Order: sequence, then C-alpha cells, then structure tokens
Amino acid sequence: MTGLWVQSAAKINLVLNVLGKRTDGYHELQMVMQSVSLYDTLELVPADTLRLTAPAGITNDPQQNLVYQAAALLCQKYQIKQGVQITLRKNIPLASGLAGGSTDCAGVLLGLDQFFGLNRPVSELADIANLLGSDTAYCLYGGSYIAQGRGEILQKLPELPELYGLILKPPFSLSTATVYNKAVTGKNSSLKLKRYLTGKVSLANLQNNMQNDLIKPALLLQPELADYFKMVESTNPTAWQMSGSGPSIFAFYKDQETRNTAVTTLRRLTNEPCQIFPVETTNIAQIISET
Repeated sequence: MTGLWVQSAAKINLVLNVLGKRTDGYHELQMVMQSVSLYDTLELVPADTLRLTAPAGITNDPQQNLVYQAAALLCQKYQIKQGVQITLRKNIPLASGLAGGSTDCAGVLLGLDQFFGLNRPVSELADIANLLGSDTAYCLYGGSYIAQGRGEILQKLPELPELYGLILKPPFSLSTATVYNKAVTGKNSSLKLKRYLTGKVSLANLQNNMQNDLIKPALLLQPELADYFKMVESTNPTAWQMSGSGPSIFAFYKDQETRNTAVTTLRRLTNEPCQIFPVETTNIAQIISET
C-alpha cells in the first residue's frame, strides 16, 4: 500500500431541536442526522513527519486546523512515530451547515487507523472525535442517527430508502456560534424522533417529520435566505429544509428525473454564485480505498 484515499460525506439535519443552553456553554439538542453523497477527499501517503496540505481559504496552521489536530491527537494517543502527508480537497462548502469540518476530522481518524494498522474500534475513535466537534463522532458512522446531548449521544435509526435530492448553498455563510447564540428553545421533537425510531418516516411524510429551530435565527442574521427558500420551494420538492445552522438548504424529490430538472431550474434562477449539488442519501459517511 502506497497510501489511502478517503471520501468524507456531508450530513444534513432532518431534525434539529434546541432544548436549551447548558452550563458548559453548549446547547442541549435533539437531532436526526443523515449522510448525503457530497464528499470532501483526503489523501494519506507516507512522510517523514505529520504534514497537512489544505486548499486556499483553509489554514495550514496546526494550532487552528482541526484535521491536523485530529491526526495529532490520534498519533499521541497511540504513540505513533511514523509520519504521514495529509492532503485535503474540499467539495463541501465552508460554514454551510453540512458538517464539512467534522466529516474531514472523522475521515482522517478512520483513515489513519487503517493507514497505521491500528484496527481500533470506532467507539474508541469516537472519544477523540468528541474532543474536536459536536458532529464529529456521528461522521465516523454515517447513515441515519439520532444525536442528543450536544451531538455526541448517538442512537442508530432504521435507514431511510435512497432519496434523490439537492443542496443549495447561497452566496453567503453563517457563523455557527452566532446562529446558536440567537436560538430559542423550540417545540419538543420527541414524537418526531419516535416515528424515525419505529421506521414510520418515508419520503411521503418526511416534510411533516422535519424540524430546524435554527431557521428563525438564521433568517434574522441573513434575511435574504428567505428568497432562496422560495426558489427551492418553487421546484416542487416533496420535502425541504435548512441544514444545521445554515445557510444550506436541502430538498428531496419524487425521483431522479424530477431532481435533475430542479437542479437545472435552480441554476437558471440563481444569478449569484450559488452552489447547487445533486445528492442522494447514503448509509456510509467514510469511504476508504487504497491508492
């Protein structure tokens, strides 16, 4: 093996219920998370030291880059002396509510576990992941999960069928911390979570079983987000919602052809440099292959 190639999937929030502020500064959450087929990539090859190459706009400073920190924490925990060159290539937009940073951290943890032949259980890697971000442990697993606490308490759900969707990222970003600071306690989502747990959610009733308590604060911070909601709604999706702290909006359609038509329509409607990605739901967050 000369190296590894890791594809790290984005996530969307089908449910994001803010229950209140915790004493540690985080918010108590109830979430349903789902992986989708939009991927960043990580290449791992042998090197004399631990090194990271990141694309423009992402810092290579080891003290600030979470991917580097994830690798350093793993090497410290397992006393790894070998070096590795990590090259990160971004497709998931930054600051978009799609867990791009979290899934990259999860990808490097799983990738280095295989690269160094550690064969540690994922639950053990999750201990490192929880030091790096609230969504990172989920991104080790992927698929359909309930996440509670600040996001670290995970419960596997019955998998949704493959759904054809898209993600629209408006031409602006939102700070996760700022959006959460303006959040208020939402309507308890326990009944919705029960429907996911019992496998009673399908494309037909998905819209009625979604919730995101961060939509209101996101609209307060970026009122023009409402225009992009209207654009997505105009394509007649079966279900649509903002993901995470935004501003990305996802939508699902009755079939692939309808989705593809919606992608074409939105690319025509959006004059600004929006990013529009066709996606499908997936049950795997990290795909690892040898190079």
